[in-house]
Amino acid sequence: MFAFVLACKTPAADTGTATGHEPATYPLVEGLYTTLQATWKALDPPDATKEAIAADTLLVGEIDRYAEHGLGVELGPGTSWTVLDDLAPGYEPDDDRASVAYVWQAADPQIIDEESPIRFEAFEQLFRPQGHLMAHTFEASVRTAQALSDASGRPFDFALIAGDMTDGSQQNELEWFLSALNGGVIDPDSGDDDDPIEGPGNDYNDPFLSDGLATPWYAVLGNHDGLYNGGFGVIDEDLREGAVAGEVYESDIFVNGFRDGSDPTASVVTEGSTPADDARLPLTVAELLQAIHDADGEPAGHGLDPDRIAADEGWFSAHPIEGAPVRLVSLQTVDGTKGPAEGSEGWIDARQGAWLEAELEAADAASELVIVMSHHRAKDLSGDSEVDEAALSALLAGSDNVVLHVTGHGHANTRSLYEDASAEHGYWQLMCASTMDFPMQTRILELVDERDGHLSIYVTNVGHNSPEGSLAHEGRSLAGGALLFPNFYYQDDLQGMLDSQAEQQNLLLRVPIPDDVVAELGRHTWSERVESVQTLDAL
Repeated sequence: MFAFVLACKTPAADTGTATGHEPATYPLVEGLYTTLQATWKALDPPDATKEAIAADTLLVGEIDRYAEHGLGVELGPGTSWTVLDDLAPGYEPDDDRASVAYVWQAADPQIIDEESPIRFEAFEQLFRPQGHLMAHTFEASVRTAQALSDASGRPFDFALIAGDMTDGSQQNELEWFLSALNGGVIDPDSGDDDDPIEGPGNDYNDPFLSDGLATPWYAVLGNHDGLYNGGFGVIDEDLREGAVAGEVYESDIFVNGFRDGSDPTASVVTEGSTPADDARLPLTVAELLQAIHDADGEPAGHGLDPDRIAADEGWFSAHPIEGAPVRLVSLQTVDGTKGPAEGSEGWIDARQGAWLEAELEAADAASELVIVMSHHRAKDLSGDSEVDEAALSALLAGSDNVVLHVTGHGHANTRSLYEDASAEHGYWQLMCASTMDFPMQTRILELVDERDGHLSIYVTNVGHNSPEGSLAHEGRSLAGGALLFPNFYYQDDLQGMLDSQAEQQNLLLRVPIPDDVVAELGRHTWSERVESVQTLDAL
């Protein structure tokens, strides 16, 4: 059996690596922006490039050829909020309003140790050319969020991470995630201390510094946190032994392979060995939950119940704003005992369903607004989940106090309206794009009490504000270029998917709230400054 110790790196611990590099700091652009101001778009390359991709004379792994073939991204215009008043037809607010919660949400960082021997890097339809830069893109997203929080009239009240913090459930991937979120040095190298481009801060394996996010945060597990590469088996002893060793792990699923950490383009290797590393240990669900519970940052424990962690019970509720009638209910939709037949689908058992029902009853009795977080959407739950889509949505829609269900998993911006059988109450389910795949966005949510029985929810997406020429921008450019190649993760209708993303990235939701919640909100003092309007829209 394996044991692991999560040793999140600190600047002192990392100063003086074998390369002799001091950790770099990667700046943002001078003028902050959200997708209200500007949105990154994938370039439309020449027909010759599309023909070369179709003929396999330009391959997805040939990242040094992307630029010459017109693959990449460009900055285009932003989009304003789309007002959705389905739950409150014709509603128009007046000027008497107050901001109840100001929240940052991220989903699916899927930070990759691309040199790990258990990866599927040799299988082109699962290959991500930007995979070696995932620590950089997530840290840039955290840095951008902190800069926007600093620029606002008040800091974020809390942050939500909707799962898939790691890509392979590995200990070092989780360390890099936590260092990006909490602050510290990230050394995104494994095995040998590689320096593929001589000098500090100029390649994907150089150590760099994260300032972190000065905001209380809560996280849930996703299918990549606790399953083999997101759904190709369970974390068993054979896989753990193979991950920390150096030989390419033998799998009957796909041709395995890793990327060469000494090569500037991180080329794919399918045979031979990669330097062994004990920090590549894939973690079980219980180990991941314990590591999150023990992680630095506020609040202590990040909402998790230490008495339930050993039983893989990572669901919890919290009051993320001290003294405020706002309840966060976080669900665990990954089951670490499920094998390949279940794949990446979500799962909620009857015990968690009963717990959720009790939590909603308690929130109703306390006249609290409820935000629900999970990795999977209701429709992403397995057909044999003990609580399936119909049951979960009925339970949430049956509570007048539930206003929002935020998720990840699909790496895209989507919205879904769920209503109860009588259509007298409903809630919005919002899936957030990933910091891994294009367009690499996070999201700012603001709940505004209109003081007349309605809530306005501002939904504003943010692309990381990294300058062109930076490593994080290189990751974004590669992700945009990769959209043209066949890939399991991209829809058949690529343009339709991209158009849908643009339409759903910024929303303004109008939601009625019960009289008792209106009265309870009225007993508290809130900021009358709406940051979405006075800060984000004014950038």
